[in-house]
Amino acid sequence: MNRLITITCLTFTLFAHCAMANDLDSKLYEQSQDKHITQSGKVLFEQICASCHNKDLSGASGFNLKDAEWVHGSRPSQILHNVKSGFMNAGMPGFAGVFSGPELESIIAYVLSKREGWSDLTFKLYQLEDENDKNITEQKLVKSGVLPKGLADFSIPEIQHYFIEFEGDFYAPKDVDTQIWLEWGFPHELSMYVDDELVNRGGQPWYPTWRLKRGKQHLKLTYRSGTTKPNQRNLVLLGTNLDMTIKMFAVSSRAKVILEDKKFEVTANDKIVIQRKRINNLPPSTISVGFPVKLNYGFNTKSCAIVALWQGDLLNIGPNIAGRGEDPSLPLGQLVFRSGQQISHNHLEGNCRYTGYQLDQGNPVFSYQIGHQGYSLEVKPSGSDTLSFNYKTDSKASSAFILPESDKLTWSSNDQVLLHGNNMLTPNNNREIVISATIKP
Repeated sequence: MNRLITITCLTFTLFAHCAMANDLDSKLYEQSQDKHITQSGKVLFEQICASCHNKDLSGASGFNLKDAEWVHGSRPSQILHNVKSGFMNAGMPGFAGVFSGPELESIIAYVLSKREGWSDLTFKLYQLEDENDKNITEQKLVKSGVLPKGLADFSIPEIQHYFIEFEGDFYAPKDVDTQIWLEWGFPHELSMYVDDELVNRGGQPWYPTWRLKRGKQHLKLTYRSGTTKPNQRNLVLLGTNLDMTIKMFAVSSRAKVILEDKKFEVTANDKIVIQRKRINNLPPSTISVGFPVKLNYGFNTKSCAIVALWQGDLLNIGPNIAGRGEDPSLPLGQLVFRSGQQISHNHLEGNCRYTGYQLDQGNPVFSYQIGHQGYSLEVKPSGSDTLSFNYKTDSKASSAFILPESDKLTWSSNDQVLLHGNNMLTPNNNREIVISATIKP
């Protein structure tokens, strides 16, 4: 009788524990949909966690937190428990005594909000009779299983004629439209289903694409070997933005290897860094400059305009140096403005003629002419939130500057607040015009 009571109590305790974990999982998932909570979690993550797990959660000395590979449990309640307790033998302290309960939950909510790729991915492999066999039946199922790394592995089949199916929940970015892209896609018989609906194949024959929904969805991919050669069947499937300029996340195991080759971060840690690499959504003639205070800008040598300003680390130039420069470099920080929004001279004053730059204690000073008037530009940081654009002219004539509209910035010159749009500014006695951009907290 006592044994029965003990077993009953143990069963009830386990049930209660599971119920509590499920409730916490649901709570954390709901919080991951709340922008206010995830923004708070982002601030804390970047203060404490980013040094080991990288600011974009892609992993450094610590694990990648965006993919499906979780060594110590992938449920939100498990992740929260592990962050509280830590793993000192692996170099990760526990944070239960550092953050409050709501703060820890906001960090987990932020991590969950950045999930990309598969979750609970499974596969089924069917053996077919020949290259023309399209009859898929349960009798032909020869292998099935779980893929804990969350990547479609097209190297699984060891048979000549087959049909393979990958299925699981899938997380796409919530703030940008994305697609799955198949490199060298012709004549592969690949089909994609989102929430049980067949997705139309788009793009070019050799570079087909399939559109994803934003956020969480159920994804199924099917592939029939058909007449393709065996050495061509390990497919490269990548998540990209819609114009395919950014390869964002791996969908297949071979694609992950390719993405890892496209990561080469350039950061300004103890000195100013200058890069002339092609940057996504910026003019090809842009020179990027990064300061150790984690403020960066881009100067376009064709228009003599400041075409970008971002906060954080400088660039990932890996996409530009891998694959013969087929992809642009990517700013690592948070963009404040770029390209269409820029600090520029009024075009009515004449065209730009760039003449080069010289270094002043490692800081580039750009020289150019607008019409008949000569300028030099040196940009200097003031703390971690302000850049001053110091223009020197060869005359005392006023100059017209167009400032970008941004709800993230305030503009000033000589303690005078400036508005976006056209501003007529007069040089001081040293023939200088100083425009300051301060990023709002």
